[in-house]
Amino acid sequence: CNEILDRDNGASWKEANLTLQQIMGDYAGVEVRSETLLTAGLTYLRRLREKALAEVQATNAHDLLRCLETLDLMDCGETIFLTALERKETRAMHKRSDFPFTNPLLGEKFLTIRQENGQAVLEWREKL
Repeated sequence: CNEILDRDNGASWKEANLTLQQIMGDYAGVEVRSETLLTAGLTYLRRLREKALAEVQATNAHDLLRCLETLDLMDCGETIFLTALERKETRAMHKRSDFPFTNPLLGEKFLTIRQENGQAVLEWREKL
């Protein structure tokens, strides 16, 4: 937080948020997803986060809150990309051009994601 507040120059949270929205819309919000699109979107999102962490600036507490919210939304976006990549099937609103069929073996399972030691861990578990 102090780094963001102490910067004399930098990008605003609005620029970072708008870029995030564009990435999510273009690569995750498409009607039909593919590994190529999802992987590209994840790459762009991770680059955006690095750039935002290095350059975003806040001049007051309100802007700092918006910066932190935008960084949190980037984490949520990464979760969307990772779970969409892991789900190698088409089901309901999740349509994959590279996996056009529904996998009946996954019908009674949930995909979970958590963070361990800074890394995403994805697991399939049975419905309760």
